Amino acid sequence: MKGKNLMAKDANGYSDPYCMLGILLGQSPKDTEEKKERKFSFRKRREKLEKRSSVKEVLAGRDIQVTEVKPETLNPVWNEHFVFDIDDVHNDLLHLDIWDHDDDVSVAEACKKLNEISGFRGMGRYFKQIAKSVRSNGAAASGSEENADDFLGCINIPLNEIPVVGYDKWFKLEPRSSASKVQGECHLILRLFTTQVLLLYCDYCLSQMKSMRQVFPCNNSACNVSVLMIQLEPIQRQAKHSSSAVDVTTCFTQVQEFWAQLAWPDSAGAFIFITRLTDVNLLIFYRFVLSTLYLSFPHFRSPFLLFLAAALVQVCVALNSTEHVRVYLGGLPRELDWRGVEQAMEESCGLEGKEQVNKSLNGQLYNADIDLQREAKRLIAHLTDKVVACIKKCIQHISLSPDSINNDEAVAPLMKYLDDTLVILNESLVKENLTRVLQSLWELLLRMIMDTVVENRGVQVEFYTRFQYTVETLVRFFHADGEGMLLEDLKSGDYKALEEELRLNKCSSFELIEQYFLEKISQQRILKHSRFGRISVKCYYDAPEQRLTVEILHAADLIALDANGLSDPFVIVELCPHHLFPTARSQRTQVKLKTLHPVFDELFYFHVSPEQYRHRCACLTFTVMDYDWLSTNDFAGEAVAPLSDFCWPGRPSATPAGKTLQPVILHLSRQKPSAQNLHFLMLYARTANREAQEFVRKLKEIEKSMEEE
Repeated sequence: MKGKNLMAKDANGYSDPYCMLGILLGQSPKDTEEKKERKFSFRKRREKLEKRSSVKEVLAGRDIQVTEVKPETLNPVWNEHFVFDIDDVHNDLLHLDIWDHDDDVSVAEACKKLNEISGFRGMGRYFKQIAKSVRSNGAAASGSEENADDFLGCINIPLNEIPVVGYDKWFKLEPRSSASKVQGECHLILRLFTTQVLLLYCDYCLSQMKSMRQVFPCNNSACNVSVLMIQLEPIQRQAKHSSSAVDVTTCFTQVQEFWAQLAWPDSAGAFIFITRLTDVNLLIFYRFVLSTLYLSFPHFRSPFLLFLAAALVQVCVALNSTEHVRVYLGGLPRELDWRGVEQAMEESCGLEGKEQVNKSLNGQLYNADIDLQREAKRLIAHLTDKVVACIKKCIQHISLSPDSINNDEAVAPLMKYLDDTLVILNESLVKENLTRVLQSLWELLLRMIMDTVVENRGVQVEFYTRFQYTVETLVRFFHADGEGMLLEDLKSGDYKALEEELRLNKCSSFELIEQYFLEKISQQRILKHSRFGRISVKCYYDAPEQRLTVEILHAADLIALDANGLSDPFVIVELCPHHLFPTARSQRTQVKLKTLHPVFDELFYFHVSPEQYRHRCACLTFTVMDYDWLSTNDFAGEAVAPLSDFCWPGRPSATPAGKTLQPVILHLSRQKPSAQNLHFLMLYARTANREAQEFVRKLKEIEKSMEEE
């Protein structure tokens, strides 16, 4: 949970503490007695480890966990949760070290990487990395511990001393030897629990309660204490729901039988009776939703059962129970003959009576169905929350795996975890619920992978290739050769966004710049009106001379950017993208003072080869600026025109005939370059790429001028 009053190890009077913890393998009583006087630490010197007669004190890689580093504090708050598998609860120990983080490559990072790939061939390599960090604190060629993380104290807790209710207390930090100087305490919450299916214990407890009732029968009428006894009933293959769900539907069955026996002759009275009976039993249903689903499974809220299959199974049971009741309620109108009541009311009271039946009875049923669906969504969200931590760990493993590990090996932990989880879900859920849970799980995976990819924009292409392979593997897994989710459901929504993110991250910077201009050309073609005004231009191409003539005629309805309600506009014209026209320079018109309708009538010439104008993203950009005498010029708007609109065989060239062409009217846009533009964000993340950063710099200048207005 947290620490307090730790020792200061840094010059600033603080420390940067983190915890490393794990389970020490069981020791015999003799071994324990021999080692009673010496403390264990994760960071014993190598030569001391090699001299030991026993290696029982050395932790296996799978048993090492580490918290986050909390910078500059003597009272850190971690609030982190870890689960360990125990081999011998009678002899194993929980050991915890607290260290002051001092270097860039510490045991903390090495441990994280180790635990991401536990059980695979690459683990040995990572374990050596941890050992190197332990010995030389990340300095590959150094054998000294000059910059090593400083020891702040340790705690050893025999597991057999943990009480049934667990520990929730402060533990005093201990030194690792008589020469160590430590101070402070650490707050831990400890719980021991079994990985056996909890229902075994439920059955045992119920059998004991039944025995007690036989010995001490409750024949006192004043006794009003009841016990909710939940049993599981099969409803589809191995899938089950609770017996309380059957009890709820039985209530409605009894209503049906009672109503049939009553055979109420008066239609109005029948309507009132059936409405009240349905209403009463829907109240019973609500008690089922609010109590049976949650009060019968209180361990849903326990953080110490996040990874238990038993907890997952019981969420499935509650979900199945909800669906069982929902399906039954759907047949209630038929079972209670609401149609007959409706016809009787129509004959007695006309259409108004019929509408009253629909409004009352169907309204009740509709609200109940909505509530059940809401509870089902909540349970599904709860179920997916159970798997978030494990999935996150598997995705981190994919992200951190070195290039030397092949894609299958990198993805293997995630696929194994999903396969194990899906086995439980498939055995525990009815088909309708399984489909919903799979969809929720798929959406969760897509979001988590997207978050990881977005956080790592600008890294090597191999990173995105690996995650593209991961997504393709997941699609095959969830599709299951047609037995699972439909491909159209898998490849929609978030999938398309992730696919585009991966595709663009794999593009070169030049390709991203080209796609940026392709998108602007596409947006320009559909822009039919703009409140930022418009610009009128003519363009001619002289094929023999390979010369493009651009005539900027005038602009109209520009926005006012000066305090006088006018602007001092001028136009910058250039060929883009720049890497396609490395020798072309931008050109600009004269400034026209105090006007929103400037007339320019200026000609500009550019050399353009056929290879250049044939490129699909080659274009002219027209940027309208407001000239400012004392500060940065203000951005007024821009327009783009593809060269393919002007340079093509047979088009009139710069001749008297060509000059009779009608001018092109381009509407101006004024969106911030970085606003919601994925290509810009990709380029912005490539801090080491000169072309990307130069392109970003120019767009940021426009954005800055807009912010300064």
